[in-house]
Amino acid sequence: MNDVLGRLMELRKKDPFFADGRILSSVCTEPSDVSLEAYRIFSDVNVLDRYVFPNSGELEMDVIKWFSSILGKKNLSGYVTSGGTEANIQALWAAKKKYPGRREILVPESAHYSLDKAADLLELEIKWIPLDEKFKADVASIQEGISDETLAVVLTAGTSALGVVDPITEVNGLCGDVFFHVDAAFAGMVLPFLENSERIDFGLVNIDSLTIDPHKMGYTPIPSGCILFRDESYMKRLRFKPSYLEEPLPTLTGSRSAGFIAAVWANLMFYGVEGFRSKVWECMENTRFLLSLLEGVEGVEPVIEPEINFVALTSDSMPQVYGLLLERGWALSLDRETNSIRIVVMPHVSREVLEDFVGDLRECMNSIP
Repeated sequence: MNDVLGRLMELRKKDPFFADGRILSSVCTEPSDVSLEAYRIFSDVNVLDRYVFPNSGELEMDVIKWFSSILGKKNLSGYVTSGGTEANIQALWAAKKKYPGRREILVPESAHYSLDKAADLLELEIKWIPLDEKFKADVASIQEGISDETLAVVLTAGTSALGVVDPITEVNGLCGDVFFHVDAAFAGMVLPFLENSERIDFGLVNIDSLTIDPHKMGYTPIPSGCILFRDESYMKRLRFKPSYLEEPLPTLTGSRSAGFIAAVWANLMFYGVEGFRSKVWECMENTRFLLSLLEGVEGVEPVIEPEINFVALTSDSMPQVYGLLLERGWALSLDRETNSIRIVVMPHVSREVLEDFVGDLRECMNSIP
């Protein structure tokens, strides 16, 4: 066993660790100790086998209730998924069941690629919505695009490249007879804890479903996602009843480990609303600190004014600078469309790390002819 584990550690050490702080473009962070231990305790439990393991369902119900408490509506329905991709597919599957016969979905050009997957799997047609000057979904184009053929409108809270939050409140008013899904995989555990931010709660009466990924700002092991529906009617439409199971199955996947459900549950119970609020505020303070440091770096600027703990930096020489930063050990990603690198100010990113990064960024910029 030692040889096997030793080989794993040998391979793991070749990649960076979150604790080093130099992973700047990841939307995930190091899982908490309590979530890892919770995962271990329930790692042998298959949620599918409720007739053997009935208590895992109680944990999942607690998770949904917790999200109900921060999202403005009691008795939400849903389940813990493998991540945002599964949640987005599940949402559009539910939309298809609610409005049979419709096949067109309105999706902004900035949406996550899982929407392409969902459309392909569910035989839906995507009508792409252009972005406005702030890289948000263009509201006028959505209003113009909605028709009797429209199945769903999908917006994003925290786009993958720039961290943009689409105009959810404004579009909510356009979706009375159209399924409205919000992919809040990243910002779902950020916006509810900020003041004067874009709303993503179910107090917006036309939101049908919401994706949240606790393995991002929820500090749980990967994979840990969540799909939330306004009420139980959505999940009821998705039920299958195998002869060998006592309960109908509404989830996209069959066998599911209760380990990641327990991990999500443990973090929600351990940190609580105020604990997550404190973490989010700290990340936002560090984001503002980063912006202040960047004022002293000539030739680099944010693509947009950040709304969440997500800063996209652009420069005429960014591809070259990006390569130099990689050589210095920074873990970054480059968005080719906006010629920008993303800095996600997660809990593992300290002010000292940000100062080191900006120092290296300045030196790399100055080295470009």
